[in-house]
Amino acid sequence: MDNFKTKKSLGQNFLQDKNIINKIVDTASVSKDNNVIEVGPGQGAITSILVNNANEVLSVEIDKRLIEYLNDKYKEQDNFKLLNKDFLETTKEDFGSLMDKEIKMVANLPYYITTPIILKVLLEYDFIKEIYVMVQKEVAQRFTSDYKNKTYGSISVFLQSIAEVNYEFTVKNTVFKPVPKIDSAIISLRRKDIKDLGIDLIDYEKFLKSCFKQKRKLLSNNLSSSYDIEKNKIIEFLENKGYKKTIRPEEIKVNDYIDLYKSFKMNFNNGII
Repeated sequence: MDNFKTKKSLGQNFLQDKNIINKIVDTASVSKDNNVIEVGPGQGAITSILVNNANEVLSVEIDKRLIEYLNDKYKEQDNFKLLNKDFLETTKEDFGSLMDKEIKMVANLPYYITTPIILKVLLEYDFIKEIYVMVQKEVAQRFTSDYKNKTYGSISVFLQSIAEVNYEFTVKNTVFKPVPKIDSAIISLRRKDIKDLGIDLIDYEKFLKSCFKQKRKLLSNNLSSSYDIEKNKIIEFLENKGYKKTIRPEEIKVNDYIDLYKSFKMNFNNGII
């Protein structure tokens, strides 16, 4: 498809470097013991390696222009299936027999919907245990950021609370067509067993967004304004938890946020305005 015109609205930047493609699949340790879900296969750069390594591959592609091409390209591959759909509109029913084996997601994600796709998988598709995806380098740094780092935010805490998140390697912008303005990176997310934590993940995510509402402000200010609770009561709560009243959201470690959330809900049974 040499004359294929990519759509910026779909975040189409096709990977060209075979060494990088092989490195992605190797990093994901894809084998016949795995079924794989791929989002945004494009012209099939990664797909070609996946179908040779995995038990079964389901590629989800939103662009109708690529469907005939991909189906024709892999018509001899019995372990390849193609779904013409927006991944954000998929349901568990779309994956059928794939759930009979361990499922991994391996993809060069459309950058404009990176976070929604990852959150959908982690919140809705518990049968996908591992995620290996290409994202913008700055997004990868934010997802994997440690506390006291300027890139540390609510998404860093949320993802790292429910998954082991690792920055695997950097991918230069020159290996894509068309060439994007910035570099990319491969990150991995391995789902943690959190069923015994006893928390509502949707509510926990809202809590974290409230904590980081304005990063430069004190945690007490952010929680007070988000939950309509007097600031002095928030300060008293934080001090009882062993935090200084001047603590800022980026000064709290990932592992401490779940405990803070649970204690907060016990003390203030209130919803966000």
